[in-house]
Amino acid sequence: MITAVIIDDEQKNVSMLTGLLQQYCRQVTLLGIANNSAAGKKLIEGLKPQLVFLDIEMPYGSGFDLLQSMPGTDVEIIFITAFSQYAINAFRYAALDYLLKPVNIQELEDAVERAKEKINGKNAIRNYELLLRNHDEKDASKQTISITDKGEQYLVQLADIMYIIADGSYTHIHTVNKVIVTTKNLKDFENMFPATIFCRIHHGHLLNKNHIAKVRKGRGGIVLMKDGRALEISIRRKEDFMKMIQK
Repeated sequence: MITAVIIDDEQKNVSMLTGLLQQYCRQVTLLGIANNSAAGKKLIEGLKPQLVFLDIEMPYGSGFDLLQSMPGTDVEIIFITAFSQYAINAFRYAALDYLLKPVNIQELEDAVERAKEKINGKNAIRNYELLLRNHDEKDASKQTISITDKGEQYLVQLADIMYIIADGSYTHIHTVNKVIVTTKNLKDFENMFPATIFCRIHHGHLLNKNHIAKVRKGRGGIVLMKDGRALEISIRRKEDFMKMIQK
């Protein structure tokens, strides 16, 4: 999936583009809409989309003004414009995608597909860099995992993962900074993470022993994490867990 926002002051165009995306570009998840460059900047900074459909001429600053106010922003842009064919060369020479109003369906599909390839290419580069960095890092807790949540890629150090909770078809990864939701199942993470640090204490819980505050005894027992979360220990996993923390 690709996360996106629309920044355009003409409601008619917004409604039309939204409808076309829903019908012909279902890989795009629309996060929000803004009707001027100032609101658009806040939208991008707050939601961090992968793709922006950006109008050129708007009140309170153009689309170009918006981009100039956000140097270094790592987002793909598809310009929405009514500029003359002569001015379009400015976009062509910069190898940037644009859509002329009214938006053509085939051109929209092609532009979104090109944006998707660029986004996936960025992720691939990050993943190769991550592979090499983890290969050189001998301390397992300092290694980093790549996790995708709603189309956005997060790089998280294993030491920052406190615990992971299974929730039906989803898995919630609780880190020291945020909660990330992924479709990978708990078994995937159990197999992936070093057993010296992470332990499966329940069919729905995997935890990092370095974030344990204390353990309450009981038939199975309860683990209290440093953030205050209480996690149940299943009876059949209690022995392995106790051996791990005793080490």
